[in-house]
Amino acid sequence: MKKLIAIALWLLAFALPFRYAILDTDELLQADGSTDNITGLLSFIAMVGLIFAGYWFMDSASPKPGTGDSHGH
Repeated sequence: MKKLIAIALWLLAFALPFRYAILDTDELLQADGSTDNITGLLSFIAMVGLIFAGYWFMDSASPKPGTGDSHGH
């Protein structure tokens, strides 16, 4: 279940926030030609946060070495 959550977070990270952070910076131009890239900055921070959250879920879902069903004989 955690792996599915991780994949969903990664898909969300590259689908929504990545758009304004990197791709559609032309939409952020104001009437005087300057850019207010707060939206891009927040989108980039959200993208990085979602990537790390996905990694945390994926890492916590993988079995740890030594935690198997072996009895240590």
